[in-house]
Amino acid sequence: MLAALLTAAPLHAQEHERQVVVAPIAGAAPGIAPHGIAGINFGGDGKLYAGSLIGPGIYRIDVTTGMLEEVVGAPLGEADDVAMGPDGSLVWTAFVAGELRVRRPDGTVATLLGDVSQVNPVNFTGEGRLFAGQVGKPDRLIEVDPSGRQPPRTVATDLGGLNAFVDDGRRGAEAGLYVPLAEKGAIGRVNLATGVVTIVADGLGQPVAVKRDSRGGLVTLDWSTGKLTHVNPMTGETQRIAVVTPPLDNLAIGPDDTIYVSRPTDNGIIAVDPFSGRQRPVVQGTLAAPGGLALTTRGDRPVLIVADAYGYRFVDPGNGSAELLPFDLGTGASSAVAVMDDAIVLGYVRRPGVTVLDRATGRVRATYTGFGAPMGVAAHGGTIYVADYGRGEIVKLVPGGTPERAVVAAGLNGPVGLAIDAAGYLVASEALAGTLLRLDPATGEKTAVAQGLSQPEGLALLPDGRIAVAEVGARRLTLIDPASGSRVVVADELAVGQMFTRSPPPVYLPTGVAADADGAIYVVCDADNSILKFTPRDK
Repeated sequence: MLAALLTAAPLHAQEHERQVVVAPIAGAAPGIAPHGIAGINFGGDGKLYAGSLIGPGIYRIDVTTGMLEEVVGAPLGEADDVAMGPDGSLVWTAFVAGELRVRRPDGTVATLLGDVSQVNPVNFTGEGRLFAGQVGKPDRLIEVDPSGRQPPRTVATDLGGLNAFVDDGRRGAEAGLYVPLAEKGAIGRVNLATGVVTIVADGLGQPVAVKRDSRGGLVTLDWSTGKLTHVNPMTGETQRIAVVTPPLDNLAIGPDDTIYVSRPTDNGIIAVDPFSGRQRPVVQGTLAAPGGLALTTRGDRPVLIVADAYGYRFVDPGNGSAELLPFDLGTGASSAVAVMDDAIVLGYVRRPGVTVLDRATGRVRATYTGFGAPMGVAAHGGTIYVADYGRGEIVKLVPGGTPERAVVAAGLNGPVGLAIDAAGYLVASEALAGTLLRLDPATGEKTAVAQGLSQPEGLALLPDGRIAVAEVGARRLTLIDPASGSRVVVADELAVGQMFTRSPPPVYLPTGVAADADGAIYVVCDADNSILKFTPRDK
């Protein structure tokens, strides 16, 4: 039975020093950041436009200064690739929604095509013709009427791994597109009248984008190795330009032939000199779309483990440096994280499941499915607990045990944060109910710790017994004393509450919170991809 609910008005206090562990992207407005920069293309205004698929948004970037501004926000801005038409129309592919969208010069947004699964690349030709592609199956190139009045025309299918393409500069009946063919390791040319594909060059690994420079040459990139290669379309001759740290998603070529490459794992855009291969960052982040957070040690040093959109990362809490481990799409897109003695536990919201990885090797030990949306994970000994936001349950996993899986508590209203106290009890947040609960994992008995919270998500237990919780609805970090019910606001106006695609609202991804033995609190700010540290002033 629920104990009497504790309520108390939060008090503001200045007892913590605020430090930035991982900084937001430089040049962006406060609280704004891309989340997994993907497609990039230059507009007629000379600015670089970039799409963000995970956290929906389209951004305009000054490649000289690195200044970045959002031009289409969530939810309509979900963009895998972007292109600018001759009349100033901005067109993009909403991959998850399965739509091709356009923002007209007057600012209105419309859907040019709907129900186009896996729509990915898009571009205009010099004549103003608009083409888009569906990756995977049917691997289809289609022509689209930019006005939306005429139905789409299929140009070619089963090309062999179509992705970001460019026109060949020809007009009329001879017009064509240069296309990357990742499955064939090649660049091909598609005749737009006949759909016939001719191989231009091969032996290129896994090319996912190709663009044309001012001299008629082609530049392509390899997703997995980061190789940038120049291709002579007349002879098929190739020449290495540079190697950029992978994985890479797309590229654009500026008026001076400088090559710009997008790297979604850290929201990076790298400028590459086409002649010397020298590189400089134009936009550079650290995290892609961070969620859950845990604190542990690596060697003899403390380290934060951050669940992120392309895997999990070790972050040095002292200098903010990050290491992505491992980059493997099979274990990527993590949303929650917990640490065991010899394993790391990852929860996945956008692809619901829980994975246990060997801490030394990164190899998968066990995978569990059948969840609605695992927002929180916690571990004690060999037992794992999962806060399933989608099903309103706390689930117990015992790898190799009997039974291996059991429901500890059901009927919860949006469970997200999860921790284990010194007595072995679970502390959980109910984001939709605004409640903190203490649960007995043996009996499932629930006791309310606090109510009236504003969308509580991630939480951490402090050495003095207080609970630090991210109240995302109020954009604040609050300390709660479970004995007295008193509350202290540590910080407000936090950059939290980012919308993410393929994630359940209003939580989307859990806001991670962790605490160390000295009472310092770490918080993930998902709106700008930063991590903050709040240290007690008497420490």
